[in-house]
Amino acid sequence: NEQKIESSIDDKQLETQSSPLSTCDNEDNLLKIPSTDINNEEGEEGENSTAATVSEENSSALPLSEDDNTTSDTVQLESLNQSDDTHQLLETIAGKSNKDASLTILNTLVEGDFDLDKNYIIQKPKKFYELFTIFDKMSSSLQAEILSVIIGVMRKSERNLLASVDAQIYGIALELLNRIDDDVVADLLVDILTVLTSLTVNVNELKILLHYLKTENRTWKKHAVKLLNIFKNFPYRYGPDEFFNFPGRNGSGIVLPPIKLWPYQNGFTISTWFRIDPVANGVIEKEKPYLYWFCNSKGHGYTAHFVGNCLVISYSKLKEKAFQHCIQFEFKPREWYMITFTHLYQRWSKSSIHCYINGQLVSNTFFPWSIESADLFDKCYIGCTPDRSDLTSFSGQLSTFYLFSLYLEPLIVQGLYKLGPAYKNQFKFENESAHVLNDSQRKSMYDGKLMSSIVFNYNPVACEEKLVLQAAPKTNVSYFVHTAHAQMLSNVRSVITYSIYSTLHSVGGIQVFFPLFGQLDHQQADGSINYNVCSILLSTLCELIERSYTIQHQMLNSKGFLAIGYHLEKASRQHISMDVLNSLISLTTFFVKIESKNSPLLLKQLFVHIFFNPAIWIYCSVDVQMRLYTYLAIEFVAYSEIYHLLQPISEIIQTLHTIKYFYWVVDPSHRSGFKPKGSDGNRPTREQIIEMRRYMLLYLKQLVISSSGTQEEELQAILNYLHTVHEDDNLVDVLDTTVNLMSEYPRAMVPAFDRRQGLKTVFKLLASSSEITRLQALKLLGFFLQRSTVKYVQHLFIQGCIET
Repeated sequence: NEQKIESSIDDKQLETQSSPLSTCDNEDNLLKIPSTDINNEEGEEGENSTAATVSEENSSALPLSEDDNTTSDTVQLESLNQSDDTHQLLETIAGKSNKDASLTILNTLVEGDFDLDKNYIIQKPKKFYELFTIFDKMSSSLQAEILSVIIGVMRKSERNLLASVDAQIYGIALELLNRIDDDVVADLLVDILTVLTSLTVNVNELKILLHYLKTENRTWKKHAVKLLNIFKNFPYRYGPDEFFNFPGRNGSGIVLPPIKLWPYQNGFTISTWFRIDPVANGVIEKEKPYLYWFCNSKGHGYTAHFVGNCLVISYSKLKEKAFQHCIQFEFKPREWYMITFTHLYQRWSKSSIHCYINGQLVSNTFFPWSIESADLFDKCYIGCTPDRSDLTSFSGQLSTFYLFSLYLEPLIVQGLYKLGPAYKNQFKFENESAHVLNDSQRKSMYDGKLMSSIVFNYNPVACEEKLVLQAAPKTNVSYFVHTAHAQMLSNVRSVITYSIYSTLHSVGGIQVFFPLFGQLDHQQADGSINYNVCSILLSTLCELIERSYTIQHQMLNSKGFLAIGYHLEKASRQHISMDVLNSLISLTTFFVKIESKNSPLLLKQLFVHIFFNPAIWIYCSVDVQMRLYTYLAIEFVAYSEIYHLLQPISEIIQTLHTIKYFYWVVDPSHRSGFKPKGSDGNRPTREQIIEMRRYMLLYLKQLVISSSGTQEEELQAILNYLHTVHEDDNLVDVLDTTVNLMSEYPRAMVPAFDRRQGLKTVFKLLASSSEITRLQALKLLGFFLQRSTVKYVQHLFIQGCIET
């Protein structure tokens, strides 16, 4: 999984996040609903959530007055109009069957005869909001029928999803969720919120969601746990946060200023990210939507259009010279693709064009001539043709559109794809891609040549109302006759959404999720406890960490695994399921395989505070514990590159502490004199504990031999255990591991054994009443003497350490 490039959010973006969706298109008459602040008084929250103000368009239509009562009168008039509309809608569906009532409502939304194949685009977001204001006045069966259809059309078209976000139904949907008793309707409302969140979630919406998930008197709100399903979709966001939306209507597109000379001599490259959003009631045989049209007034130039789901590029020079090439690739609707056309100009031989999709070469062709016209390229469009017909208008979304006056090599094209659909910069600062590109790609893309070759860079952020600003470096050569700014036609809009990554950055980071782990043992409304909450939260957290470099940094600075480990230690062990463990194991594998500065530190925190924290695991199910220690003994030790990331001595000490105080075989309080832990719950059986100890000692042995330098500290930790534990059942397996280390790795272990005065431990073990312990102690002594010199043994005799 490629990590997404995340730029820091400036003050302007933080201000715009108060509205669900920012757009440069002010023509749509959208309902403006003030965002609600989270407070502790439910009464104030309810009033704020239902308040409405006049939209900008309606307020401008009223006569201006200096009287202070003008604004309040306008608000009252708007409220009355809205009330009349909703009352009329209720009267219309009164007495009708569910089928007829739902069809009437759907016809109102699309302003015509609703059809799932031909007419399903929501025309007025205001009507969508009005539907939710009367929603609780319908029967549950009618609610379920309407919601199921709405979810389908929202997923079917990005334009419906944008209309739903414009309607600002997030807050009112949560209010409905708290009042609805029917589980089916509640599930459908959660699906609505999930689909909305897949496009955008701003600061206020995230605050409202977290406030709803906060328990009251240790009790979850109604259907609150269902809302956690939204969390599952948080990480799986693919595509840019900003894009141009093309509705595919008549007169929709972006018009470019005239280009005085096309940059063909050094070759040129066209690159952009796009997503097809098919037009409702479209006829494939007649439609020919254009991705771009770069021609002069005679129609000579370069174009690219779709035929069905295939893309055709065309060159035309004269009437008798036209060239077309069909790219053998099927573009699926509602999926983002990066398309790159690199044109290589050859003066004395055939020129060529190479087509890349998602950074991979899929097609190339040659043509015997090039367009060397001195005419102005004054018919340049993105998403349409000069006639601006609905049959030739592109329907879908476009991200940043680049034109380079240079033939780009495959290495650079692959680098463009790695930067992702959200990239919109000028290839000026190398650090912006430090964790995405490899060294060769960074050198080739940030040496200044690529930056200076940008002819134009049109991105949806650099927009002022209908004006699309040229975002190429000002020092570059200008190929335009006059200003380089483009213009969006009437139906095109620039959309700015907010991913969970940018929104979390605005509210303080990933740590806003940590308090939810403290609510694991809180009850549902019916008094039961849901044991799937921990799995959902932890899997979401792990996915966010894997997909975001910024989230990794936040986890590191906030010591996130320490906080999570604390909550897991306090919670019921029934929450620690196999899914929870598998999520943590998957995250460990991710940290091992990626090359990141944060991964060693995060991996250490994960092991110290969670994996090697026995208080979390001792009362879990035996299957979970066995899976954990099997993983550590078999899979974990297979990662040879992992040991330099950890400090083995700390893990060895923690493992011995776990064996001594938690996974004891015989109660050590009588002879050893220390109070054991893990004796006040449902412990595994004696046989199961012995097997788990065997797995622990396997990875402990690997940690000892993987340590750099002398193993004195590691051996000292083991000798301390053998010296302080007096129950034979509690020390025989550790003693056996020590004997194996001495016999298999004598070069490192024998000198360490001598310097740490291991003979004292041997003499202590020889006093044991167990014959097995005494035999193992003699083996330990024998391996030590076997590798010692005769002179050293004589020295021991002289010192009286060994009696002959």
